[in-house]
Amino acid sequence: MSSSTSSSLNSSNITCPSLPFSSYISYSTGTAPWSISIADLDNDNKKDIIVLNSNDGNLGIYFNQGNGTFQIPILVQTSINPAFITCTDLNNDNISDLVVTQTSSNSLGLFLGFGNKNFSSRMNIPVGLYPYWVGIADFNKDKNLDLIATNCYENTVSILFGYSNESFISVNTAATGSGPTGLAIADFNSDNYSDFVVTDYNSNTVSLFINYGNGSFQQRVSYSTGTSPWGIAIADFNHDDSMDIVIVNYGSNTMSLLLGNGNGTLRSQKSYSTGQYPMSVAVGDLNNDTHIDIVVANYYNNYLSVFRGYGDGNFTTAMSLTTDWYVTSVAIADLNGDGRLDIAATTQYSKTLNILFNIC
Repeated sequence: MSSSTSSSLNSSNITCPSLPFSSYISYSTGTAPWSISIADLDNDNKKDIIVLNSNDGNLGIYFNQGNGTFQIPILVQTSINPAFITCTDLNNDNISDLVVTQTSSNSLGLFLGFGNKNFSSRMNIPVGLYPYWVGIADFNKDKNLDLIATNCYENTVSILFGYSNESFISVNTAATGSGPTGLAIADFNSDNYSDFVVTDYNSNTVSLFINYGNGSFQQRVSYSTGTSPWGIAIADFNHDDSMDIVIVNYGSNTMSLLLGNGNGTLRSQKSYSTGQYPMSVAVGDLNNDTHIDIVVANYYNNYLSVFRGYGDGNFTTAMSLTTDWYVTSVAIADLNGDGRLDIAATTQYSKTLNILFNIC
């Protein structure tokens, strides 16, 4: 894809309706790279990439060298068959930690970061059957981050309160639809407490849970999606200061957009066509027009589907960005320090991490 805009131009005053990106750069991963997360793990102000290699039972950590290139990955061992990785500072030491779902051992794996490219030994935290996704927030406003995991084989989520001694205690489970998979956290009713939503893969629904204000939640309210909803992301797509939801539907090759009303309810879905078997979705303002755009990972294709946002809750039809085959996950961040949001994706067939730089 060509662009008339030089990559040296300052992204603060340039918009690019065509969403130009470089051809992808490829890095080797392990077997079945299934999930991706991006964070500054060593406090050098550069975004590092963590790839979860499901069949190998490990994480590959690609430290950013600061010029758009990444080091050979350092491997961190998980339990067998991990499914999802996320990063945040769990213990208030200003260093990012890692949390991974471990499906075969029905647990979460927690690695505390030391800030020097090293991590603590894995701490295993029991949850329900086949935990697939994990989210992090302070649900009870005690200034400690809590964990929530989707338990795919028992149709629940596990809620675990965090404590200042780096421990987590299971306090509640909540019933979901059938086959809970993806999860996202936001304040959906404007009360300054974190709520959450879950994709119900077998029920073809998304379940919304509203926080009572003490870390316990109302019974779910379900909304229809496409077939086999999987990946999920949240953002304000229409500039009304209310959080909206985007979901990719693996079985119907669609993306569902559900706009939030700001009062704890969602509008009916609006559907867009994606590639084949979409699994993962990421959001961000890719062209500096102040509107959120959407990137979808299509498992049975060799491309990403990119939807440019109009800022009113509507999106263009998809444009395609070429990748390696069988795209499993996607994330968005500024990976080369130029102020533009880039794209990173994992591909199963080629066992690769693909990076596409924004040249808007």
